[in-house]
Amino acid sequence: MSVTEGANNILLMNHEIIFSILLMSAWGGIVRYIMLRVNYSFMQDIINCIMQIIVSCFCGAMLSIILINRSINDNRVLILAGLGGVFSGPILNVLGKKLADWVENTPPRNR
Repeated sequence: MSVTEGANNILLMNHEIIFSILLMSAWGGIVRYIMLRVNYSFMQDIINCIMQIIVSCFCGAMLSIILINRSINDNRVLILAGLGGVFSGPILNVLGKKLADWVENTPPRNR
């Protein structure tokens, strides 16, 4: 499957599934925030929780896109979107290290 076919599959998906993926990722972000919570002022707690939800929605959505392109069942995609939201920090760390290694080990092109 090419990248454009995968993008078309995601764009043509049912909107309820996309909303459910984002909702499960956001729920994972709330769980992660509660697990790692440090006592701050009320407004700082709200801001930190919203920032965690945004990062978790991004990670859950990216993980779901990968799974949808591999034709995984919708129920499994939703479960893994929630887990992607909870484990957004470690997922981003692993991806960042892999990307840095790839950039360092890729030889420059000669034109």
